[in-house]
Amino acid sequence: MKFGISGNVNGTSTNSTMSYVVTSSSGGVYDGNFNLTTGQTGQSEAVSFVVDANNDSVISVTISGYTFYGSEATSTFDSLMSLFGLQEYYEGNISVWTDSAYFHSTGTQTMTYGTTSFPVTTYEANSLPFTLDQCGVSATITAYSLEVGTPPGTSLQFITYIHFAGTTNGENEDITFQLLSMTVG
Repeated sequence: MKFGISGNVNGTSTNSTMSYVVTSSSGGVYDGNFNLTTGQTGQSEAVSFVVDANNDSVISVTISGYTFYGSEATSTFDSLMSLFGLQEYYEGNISVWTDSAYFHSTGTQTMTYGTTSFPVTTYEANSLPFTLDQCGVSATITAYSLEVGTPPGTSLQFITYIHFAGTTNGENEDITFQLLSMTVG
């Protein structure tokens, strides 16, 4: 999978892409790679990892020829997964971000991300700006668009695009997060 994120939070801008590939798996142990490219520098960093899903642990992370183990490997892996945390956060709160009191569907169409196509539903705000105060989130929203779909072979409601502008818990934000490509296999 490859994601892109751009925008700013409290005046700090970001423009990055990140890809994540599982290269092999055996008995719950997964080997894979991250590739993170930051727009500010254009610099790309390749990172390989080994994760044991059986006991939810990071075995190792290798960056620029240096291999980390233990807590260093875990914290490095977790920081790289933070971009995917956006997906997890919004997916976990999908009922908030599609609540008919605030949002409405503008339709469903089949979208293609790399080699994978699936139906995606778009949600827009009923009116702008508005204030949302649910699930520990207090936000004044000035721009909003969300796209959600279910990739083939899964039951996952997957965020393929979100644009959000406004103020959340006192922080000014204008963020776009989108799925750039996906291979289901």
